[in-house]
Amino acid sequence: MKHSFSYDSPHSSPYTESTPLSSSPPPPDANSPPGSSGSATSAVHRISSSTSLSNQSVPSPYVSMPQTPVPGYTPKVSFDTFENPAASMFSFTLRAKSAGYKRTRSTRVFLCASSPDESGREALDWALESFVQDGDEFVVFRGVEEDVLDKDHDSVREDARSLMAYIQAKSQEYDPDRKLSIILECIAGRVTDTLDRLIALYKPDSVVVGTRGRKAWQVGIGKGTMGSVSRYCLTHSPVPIIVVRPERKVKKTVEKRRADPKRGTHFD
Repeated sequence: MKHSFSYDSPHSSPYTESTPLSSSPPPPDANSPPGSSGSATSAVHRISSSTSLSNQSVPSPYVSMPQTPVPGYTPKVSFDTFENPAASMFSFTLRAKSAGYKRTRSTRVFLCASSPDESGREALDWALESFVQDGDEFVVFRGVEEDVLDKDHDSVREDARSLMAYIQAKSQEYDPDRKLSIILECIAGRVTDTLDRLIALYKPDSVVVGTRGRKAWQVGIGKGTMGSVSRYCLTHSPVPIIVVRPERKVKKTVEKRRADPKRGTHFD
């Protein structure tokens, strides 16, 4: 049995959110081709499938997720294991689809590792503006510091909802006619291990990363930085990696090269 919650949007018709009351995974998307990774909720369930839980002792990971509706998008069920100490990994997943989006055999999947700093924002914005196209599925990974989970889970969930709203707004800003499926994965733990899992899970056509991240990446990698993460991806990833540099750094490098007196005039 499912409960549906309806919200009135000032921009479009109301959207609905379904909340399964059992901890079993939802049925696969009828529009997804065999073997595809179209359903984020069932996908993340496979990550945690090794953990057997009792309905009496652990609440269902499928939780109600009220949020401000973004015109043109339909929010789906979130997956939340922050409150579950027996879960194999701590994750909070949000999913949204453009109105009229349909997954086909030509649908491409892209994974973007976006840290909460300038480098991560540049990677995210570049992917939305120049990379993903109509009909694609866009998976965004945001690392969560484990010490934050010991203090305030609600702030992590709220940050995730804000990031999802930002992604949807930017997507419509760059191309209002583009139909996308957007999945946001907020996961605590080592960044490199999580990226390996997400690549194996979603089987993306390409992975987009920034050049350097902030504390969240440093915690996830141990003593390294986002530079370490991008280098790890370049040397270990089975799929193509795209490293995006912040625009201001690119301009600074170009200006420095042009000012170099040893630079040959044939480059001008």
